[in-house]
Amino acid sequence: MGQIEDRLAALGLALPPEVVVPPEVVLPFAFVNVCGERVVVSGHGPQGPDGKVAGPFGIVGDDVSIEQAYGSARLVALSMLGSLQRELGTLDRISHWVKALGMVRCGPDFAQHPR
Repeated sequence: MGQIEDRLAALGLALPPEVVVPPEVVLPFAFVNVCGERVVVSGHGPQGPDGKVAGPFGIVGDDVSIEQAYGSARLVALSMLGSLQRELGTLDRISHWVKALGMVRCGPDFAQHPR
């Protein structure tokens, strides 16, 4: 294990296994593409410890509370780190981030985006 993986474990965080998709689903992309010294990470969703896509599902502010959305965002981050670790062998190979983009489905009346 690398230093970053050790730190995640010390924080009580576990990286999920490779995403498990339903048998009828074919993903038309790789989650991680290494391009020379750079890595491009494709969109990820929240994963449970079994690798399956995890809920809750819905619209923040309507079906999903802000606290639930925070939990899902944490699972998405762990999913991305898990994909990076599997591709790179260790997260210690990452020196910095160039861009991070996150999207959240919110209702039209939701006004707490900074949260």
